[in-house]
This record gives sequence, structure tokens and C-alpha cells, in this order.
Amino acid sequence: MLLSALLAACASAGVKPGSLSPRSEQPSVASATPSSLVSASPTISPPSPTPSPSPQPFAIIPATSCDPSVVPDASPVASSSPAVSARFVLQVPILMYHRIVPLSEAGNSIPSLVVPPATFDAQLSALEAAGWHTITVSALADDLEAGIRPAPKTFVITIDDGWADGYTYALPILVDHGFVATYYVIAGRINEPDFLSVDQLRALVTADNEIGDHTMDHVSLGGGTDARLTYEIDGAAATIALATGRWPETLAYPSGHFSSAAISIIQACGMKMAVIEGDGTYESWATRFTTPRVKVYPGTSPATLLSWVEHPWLPAQPTPTPALPTPTPAPPSSVASSPRPTAAQSSAGT
Repeated sequence: MLLSALLAACASAGVKPGSLSPRSEQPSVASATPSSLVSASPTISPPSPTPSPSPQPFAIIPATSCDPSVVPDASPVASSSPAVSARFVLQVPILMYHRIVPLSEAGNSIPSLVVPPATFDAQLSALEAAGWHTITVSALADDLEAGIRPAPKTFVITIDDGWADGYTYALPILVDHGFVATYYVIAGRINEPDFLSVDQLRALVTADNEIGDHTMDHVSLGGGTDARLTYEIDGAAATIALATGRWPETLAYPSGHFSSAAISIIQACGMKMAVIEGDGTYESWATRFTTPRVKVYPGTSPATLLSWVEHPWLPAQPTPTPALPTPTPAPPSSVASSPRPTAAQSSAGT
């Protein structure tokens, strides 16, 4: 049923997930209307162009409020009424990806952020074969708020920045495994070349994926004036609501940087959770706006990723560290495990 809904949504956009261009282009009225049909008389208007399935013109909303009336046609975030105990803690692994695209098509992207589609498929195949299944970050927040423990072997996939390959390459792989993901979108880049279009965002929502807030301009939320933070958070939320028909329920901090002021604005915006990058897996209502997730690298083998997901409390890096050649082997007692990079080290470029 999920695949049928996806294909129907894709068909309405005039594309298929397996053979998608990076983005859909909106023809202008001038190009859509033959010049021969335009009358020279100023009293006669040219005929309207034939309706097109391409995205309608899209404008960024410089909102300074997450008031639902800013985008009244979008579904608002349900108000919070937590019934969870302060002692209630979840350990649902949250994985962080950025680009799912062949390296040859990744342009100037940081190589450590580019996971080839075949690698992504192999990683998800290992998790599916071991009985793991996915929920979105917003679903995790709902469970946390209600004090509900998700089913065993539940994990979350997040994909940052809103690149078009999240639709063209990642989505067919997710659908093939019966998985969903949370896409954290830079609102100011919607409909830009190489980034997700409005049609693609809506197709992702139709396929039960979540579209989350990743700020308007991908700037650090670790500082700045309240006005700038509000624009980056609230403006992005309103823009995403206009694009998708749903107000975002969760946020990812660019580069993992946050501040108490940013957290206050996120909370006032009605969002339920925000994710950083950090060691281990831990979700609680008190720390929901600093929820850790783990970055997945192109060199992360399926076996290594599966091992970490099954033992998320271990401080082991989920990607193997190549051994450096040494003139003589080190004594066994001196061999230490390789620590995971700190959030500051590993979040560069996220």
C-alpha cells in the first residue's frame, strides 16, 4: 500500500522514483503559452496556460511566529500534554545521514557525508534482515510524551539538508525495505537546483516520511540574536508548512550547535524534539531538545552498524578506523578501542 501511494504521488508529479531528475522545473507562463496565442490587442488577455503537475511558484515566508494562522491550510502540531514520568527513558537508536548519492555526483560535498546508494542499501538490508524497523523522530517524540515504549528493534533514520538525492536515490531504497525517515530540510533551499522540490517533499510525506526543520539558512543556533534565531527557526517552520501542508514537529541543529535561547524558541514554536550529534542513545522528556544521534559514514560496514544499533550504549565508533602501519606490533595489553569522535569533531559540515 505504501509503494502504491508513493507511485501515485510520483505519477502526479510526472516522475518515477527510479528515474528521477534532481528537481522538477516550473515552466513560466511565457514558455507555457505559445506566442501565437497572445493577442496584440491590449483589451484581450492571453489564454491561461494548461495546468501543469509541476510545483507552483514557491516563496520563503519570513515568519516571526509559528502561529498556525501564518499558514492556515497546514496541519498544526498537536499541543503537548505529557504524561511521562521524569524517570521514563528510551534507547531508540537515531542514525544521521546527509547525502545518499554516488560520489561522482556529489560535487563539492564533504566525502564523509556522502554514502553511496549501494552502501546505504547494504546497511539497511543488514538491519532489516536482523528484524529492525523504523519510525520517524516525531513518532519517537509522541511515544516519549505518552510514556510508551516502541516495539523492540525500533530505530530512526534521519537525512539532513534536503538534497534532491534524498528523493531520487534514498526514497526507493527506503521503500524497498519498508522503512521511513525524517528529512531535515533547509527551508531556504526548497525548489533550488539539486535540492528537494515542493512536489518531491509532498511525495515524501505521502510515503509516511517526516519533513523536519533544519533552519532557514543552515546557520549555527549556538548564538545570535533572538530575532535571528526566531527567523531561522520559525521562518523555516512556516516555509516547510507551506511546502508540505504540515507544520514540522522536530528540528535538527545545523552542525549540532545549540543554545538555551534556541531551545526556548523551538519549544515556543510547538516542536516536540530537537536532535544533536552525540555519543550513545538516550531519550527523555527532560532532554528532548538535545536528543543525540549518531553519524553514519560511507565506510561504516553493515556489520559494524548493526552491532552498534544492537548495543547503542557502547562507546564504540560505528565506523571502522583504518589501522595505521607500525614498524613493530604493539603489545596486546596496550591496544585500546578507538573512541567515537566528539560532537564538535564529527559534526563539521553537517
